[in-house]
Amino acid sequence: MRSNNASMNPGAGFEDMNAPKSQFINTQGSIGSMNNTGSASLKGKLLNLEELVRSITEEMNFHKKEVQVLRSEKDTLESVLNMKINDVRKSLMNEIARVEDEMKRHFAHQKAENSRLQQQITQLKGEKTSLQQQLLALQRRISELETQIGADNS
Repeated sequence: MRSNNASMNPGAGFEDMNAPKSQFINTQGSIGSMNNTGSASLKGKLLNLEELVRSITEEMNFHKKEVQVLRSEKDTLESVLNMKINDVRKSLMNEIARVEDEMKRHFAHQKAENSRLQQQITQLKGEKTSLQQQLLALQRRISELETQIGADNS
């Protein structure tokens, strides 16, 4: 005893998501109407029960197919997400390796620059010491000359 819900076609996909619910409600209604018709013949009740069983079976088959489709979609989405995760992981690992190499190059360059500057500092310190010694020697010489000139003038 089906109502106007002929859209309960398992191959129809997800076009009418309310169809199974409304049909289920209608099948429940047919059970109630069967109980109310006490004067209906046994054969009529049997036919109604067979129709009810058939419609419930169709509904269950529809839902089973729907569950299979949803599981398939879930598996596909998991697969796609895993591929994307692996791609992102791979690209991040490549980026990390590239940045580490770049940092090593910059570190080596900075170390060489620091060494060069340290050598220049050492050289300049040596030159400064030499110039200070020369300055002291010249100051002594000036003092000696001033002493000699002062001694000559007296």
